[in-house]
Amino acid sequence: MTINFPHAAPSPDHPDSHDVTAGIERLSALIAEEERAASRIMESPVRGPRKQQMTLAGAVVKEAELANHIELEEGRGSQRHRIVGRATKIVSLLFLVVIDFPLMLWLASSLFNVDWSDPIGLPLAVSLVVSLLGTAGAAWMLHLLGRNRREHKDDRRQMEWSAMSAGAKASVLGVGLLITLIASVMFERVYAEAVLSGLEGLALLMAVLIAFIMLLAAALVFGTAFRDGSPEQDDLAHYSALVQAGRQRRCEHEDRAARLRHERDMLARRTAG
Repeated sequence: MTINFPHAAPSPDHPDSHDVTAGIERLSALIAEEERAASRIMESPVRGPRKQQMTLAGAVVKEAELANHIELEEGRGSQRHRIVGRATKIVSLLFLVVIDFPLMLWLASSLFNVDWSDPIGLPLAVSLVVSLLGTAGAAWMLHLLGRNRREHKDDRRQMEWSAMSAGAKASVLGVGLLITLIASVMFERVYAEAVLSGLEGLALLMAVLIAFIMLLAAALVFGTAFRDGSPEQDDLAHYSALVQAGRQRRCEHEDRAARLRHERDMLARRTAG
């Protein structure tokens, strides 16, 4: 008599070969997908510093070209691409916060007749808004103008006046005139207040000092922005950020592929064992 033994159930330590094969194929497909994604990173579209369309591979080429160009000019002794130190930027900001804004607030409060014995009210609020807008607006305009004029900076970090267009010259002269007018108004107001306070002997000296401080603060903001790097440095920083982000994405795909490959190999070895 023949005895038929029942088939034994698969052990958890020895999974069914069909399931193992399916799992290995699934992992292999995921690995191939991650590898394809990593290989396509350099062909992904990006935007250049002036919103131009290009691939990440093109950004890598531009980054190398700009880095070589800047290194070559600095090797020849050019200072055009040097970055302004953090300390200088902090001093420029302190001038605005500690000197420019209080002076503008004092001038605005005098114009709007703020009663400092009982200052809370509409005149003080208007004075604060006007002085804040005046200080921040003038600083922003000077900073923007200084950065825009860096293209006319020579190797000694000086402005090439002869190479500037008529519009660029007019903008510089216009801002210089505006700052001069602000310093003149401050001079007149300080002089009048000093005379009314009985300080006729020091009135002129105080007015000249305050006007000079206003001019110095404006020149510091403009000069810091003008001397801080170059348009080529800005483009290089933009391309470097794009390339760094692309390489980071590629590394993430490659790391996921490596983890999946390790998982697949472990599954295959465990099955074989």
